[in-house]
Amino acid sequence: MVHKFPEPVTHEFGCYFHITDLDFYYAVVSYYSNNVTDGYNHHINIGDRSFKFWSKQGGLYNPKTKKLAFEYMLQWTDKEGASKCTYTIKPLFGAGTKTKTGKILNLPSVGTQIHIQSSYIDLDEHFDIIFELMDFLGAHRFQQKIDRSRSTIYQMARHIRYNEHFEHDIVTMLQAIEHESSMRGDSKLVKTLKSGKYDMYKLDNPDFSTCKIRTLYQHSVKSYRITNFLDRVPEDPLRHPKLEVFLKSDSKQNPSINEFLSLKGDLDKLLFSLLNFVAPLEYVSDNYFDSEKIFDYRYELPEWNYKQDKDKTENIDLGENIKAIKALAFIALQSEGCADFRDIQEQTEIPERSLWRYINHWKSEGILDTARESCTKVFFKTKRLWEKAKDPLINFCTTFNIGFKKIFGHVFVDSGVIRPYKERKKNLKPVKPRHKSTLEPVVVDTYRQAKQLSKEFKELGISRGIAVRSNHNTMRYSRVFG
Repeated sequence: MVHKFPEPVTHEFGCYFHITDLDFYYAVVSYYSNNVTDGYNHHINIGDRSFKFWSKQGGLYNPKTKKLAFEYMLQWTDKEGASKCTYTIKPLFGAGTKTKTGKILNLPSVGTQIHIQSSYIDLDEHFDIIFELMDFLGAHRFQQKIDRSRSTIYQMARHIRYNEHFEHDIVTMLQAIEHESSMRGDSKLVKTLKSGKYDMYKLDNPDFSTCKIRTLYQHSVKSYRITNFLDRVPEDPLRHPKLEVFLKSDSKQNPSINEFLSLKGDLDKLLFSLLNFVAPLEYVSDNYFDSEKIFDYRYELPEWNYKQDKDKTENIDLGENIKAIKALAFIALQSEGCADFRDIQEQTEIPERSLWRYINHWKSEGILDTARESCTKVFFKTKRLWEKAKDPLINFCTTFNIGFKKIFGHVFVDSGVIRPYKERKKNLKPVKPRHKSTLEPVVVDTYRQAKQLSKEFKELGISRGIAVRSNHNTMRYSRVFG
């Protein structure tokens, strides 16, 4: 089936270019030293853009000069729109580089790094700008020294703008994904309302497999608007929200720029799948997004009814062994419906083989799922299941004393160690009646002697008064002890 969608635009983009030669950094230093006289107001014309060029002290020590190396910035901002970009050129001195905080960085190689941060500028444009900059500096020989496999993308977002009349459908679809996502505890929800309209509804790192979407990279999604959207008239495009999908950055697994097209296609496939769930939609054009620029998407897209209530808790076999319910209740008790296998085993005292049998039983019922990370995580398959099963399970287990106790509204695992106070024999002390002594008190000369004698009487269980002889040192105080 052929689907028709407007072409998304690249909003935010961030990457690191790795140049294998440190001499490019020194070429930038040479130009700055020889040509920049006003460090606060110097501009370079590259293509049709005028970049502000300045420097600042960086955080790495130059091993030759033993001084902090400078970083050099080029910045451009569109005066009429939201497009902008910043290039930060930094040196890489290799292994043993010392930072200004005293740390030692074992950088894998020597070279130059260009940190790129931009809005509404794609990767091919950045290559054109960098190549023109190298030509401007007389350093075109470094154009072939950009290591694409070691240059990584840490940020990329693609979006479309849709009419605000469809905001309820978009947000309902995102809420369904959030409710059906797995309970591994690594997702995040940001929700902000203004006058009944969503300023931001963001799902950070959700489980898209619940709506049959498979992605090559880890992504997030959000529906959001500009801050002052309420001050704008309905005819203003900036009043209407955007649906945006973006890369979930991971410093250890960020894609290289060789994977740019694959990443771009993965983001677009995710965006088109989400749009297909709520189709048809009405799109709104702005300075960068053209809603009339429609193309045919010929790949298959998943089908998912986000309005259907997927309650899987009906007619579930609870299992023959009551310990299976105890294990399930322990997982439900956790704040995110997710627990480590070893924690479940230690707290419930269920043998390992039996516990695996119970977990596999709940997995076959579609209640639990597992994932292997640093340890085995056991979690509820969807948030909806966890929310509906949590309270009934805890109430059942506490009522019938199945491994849990509810004390002052809080639920605790019953270890079997804590017992009521009256049952603890070591806390029971005989109650002795206090009898008033009829014997004459023992008279001593000092308070020190009185205290020592009083202590000995208590250890021996003797009840007798102690008096201190009155003299010029003791007449100010009470003379009777005991």
